[in-house]
Amino acid sequence: MNTHDGAKTYRYSYVMHSAFRQPVSKHSFKLRVMPMENVCQHVLSASIDITPACSHMHATDVFGNAIVYGGFSTPHDVFRVESGGVVTTKPYLLPSPHAADIFLYPTVLTAWTDDMRSITAEKDALAIMHAVHEWMTYERFVSDNNTTARQTFEQRRGVCQDYAHLMIALCRMAGIPARYVNGLMLGEGETHAWVEAYDGQAWRGYDPTLNREITWGYMKIAHGRDVGDCPTNRGHFYGWTSEVMTVECSLTEI
Repeated sequence: MNTHDGAKTYRYSYVMHSAFRQPVSKHSFKLRVMPMENVCQHVLSASIDITPACSHMHATDVFGNAIVYGGFSTPHDVFRVESGGVVTTKPYLLPSPHAADIFLYPTVLTAWTDDMRSITAEKDALAIMHAVHEWMTYERFVSDNNTTARQTFEQRRGVCQDYAHLMIALCRMAGIPARYVNGLMLGEGETHAWVEAYDGQAWRGYDPTLNREITWGYMKIAHGRDVGDCPTNRGHFYGWTSEVMTVECSLTEI
């Protein structure tokens, strides 16, 4: 649905379900599963339901991302989070008078080496995105949250998180401020990762996994220097057990 000001309206759903083989206790969590409010994305409604029921609080982190945090003291073998609501978006563009220097510095996950220049010598975010897409092959289960841009460069395989980290490393190497973004993409599946690069006047969105500059069809949840700054779920619990987690998301234009 297009609104009178040219924005589009989307309904989103995020469901995370964790099952523990044995009950756990003293479980604390910090979630980033709510949409971000910014100049091109307005949150019309957003709710969150957590099972087992517990007290929780809403806040924002140092990057302005919405967070929900809380915990359980009683034993439980299921942890379920459901977030849903409606957002409107305008074309993906985030004007800013400057970009913080932290988005130029390498992190453990986005450090670069000179041989990574073999991907491209371009100093333009769009060209870097194209080069990363050409360099990589999408493949699941070959990386994890600790896989670095250097490792991704060497194995040339990975998922959206790896594509994003590699593009960020190359942008920063070229002197372009860049940051990691997680959120939802039009359709059904899991959360998605992409990149925002600063052009001197605004942050623009780039999806190296799909090789396209972002305009419509994306809902931003959070950003940071890399995935370590904005995971959707982080916490700890007590108990000797294993955990099976599933995530199901959807973003639908209405």
